[in-house]
Amino acid sequence: MTKLEDALDELAKVQTLPELSHYVGVLRDAYDVANVAFHLVAAPEAIEKNPLLLVTYEEQWVERYLAQDYFRVDPIVLVGSSGFLPLDWNSVDRSSPRMRKLFAEAESYGVGNHGLTVPIRGPNREKSLVTVTTYESDREWMQRRLPLLRDLHVLAHFFHDRCLTLADLRSLPSRPRLSRREIQCMEALARGRAPKQIAYDLDLSISAVRLYICSAKVKLGASNTNQAIAMAVQDEHIVA
Repeated sequence: MTKLEDALDELAKVQTLPELSHYVGVLRDAYDVANVAFHLVAAPEAIEKNPLLLVTYEEQWVERYLAQDYFRVDPIVLVGSSGFLPLDWNSVDRSSPRMRKLFAEAESYGVGNHGLTVPIRGPNREKSLVTVTTYESDREWMQRRLPLLRDLHVLAHFFHDRCLTLADLRSLPSRPRLSRREIQCMEALARGRAPKQIAYDLDLSISAVRLYICSAKVKLGASNTNQAIAMAVQDEHIVA
């Protein structure tokens, strides 16, 4: 079996969150990296933000990170939470004194000098970040980066799914599905078009456009049009 197959096989055996926390360390050792971290950024049923952290970082660093609320300024969290593509930490702007200090402090606590973070989006607006870090030269990192990324990209999705299942955060129904016409009307509204203009653009009657807008509001659970637009963007039905 490959290293990835072994990792997935072990993950499938995990039955509790404490076991999943232990698995993070197993994964770190299997891939011979400095650290592995799973950060659940948001889940609809979780009351607080950043509801779950499963990491191999030193306890002192975790305590300091939480005490300073570095979630607010950490560029890995900010960029990763808003993006879809894997993030090499080397691509993050560290030019400001504040960022240089943050990364230097993290490295002093054993976080690592290189890192890869894979953002995951779930069907119910869950967001998580799965990270591996290493202590290697730039040359060594470039040689390991792609193989690590291939495995991490697969593992991250399975880890995200396992975590939400074990934490009982998957009980919400799936987001509503809007029809093609409903999406077209909501996209036009988001661009500032009025129902009469939308009717002309789509070659529909004004009453049909109003009906599509109304049905979209009902599906989204919105009380007004502006809220419906905001919810459609949040649920990624449309792009503002």
